[in-house]
Amino acid sequence: MAHALFKQILMTRLPMRFYSPSEIDRLKDLRDAGYIRVVFSPPQGAAAPSATVHEVTNLGRAAARYFGSGDGPHPDLPSVAFVLPCRHDPAG
Repeated sequence: MAHALFKQILMTRLPMRFYSPSEIDRLKDLRDAGYIRVVFSPPQGAAAPSATVHEVTNLGRAAARYFGSGDGPHPDLPSVAFVLPCRHDPAG
């Protein structure tokens, strides 16, 4: 499931490399959704294909918070309030 893989990416220091064909397929879904920046390496000779996740995008961080995928603070990711400033002032 792409959601579980996305959660794993959120909790890990990047860059992160993947070799499993099923994980690579799920990474393509996350890339197509705009949640991550990933580079796919084609198989060369006997070497298996791989994918390296370099970044969780602003949209990915916002989706993680909205859908509850952010299980606690992650030191490498700025808060959505920083990335997407909110003009609402709860104090007044």
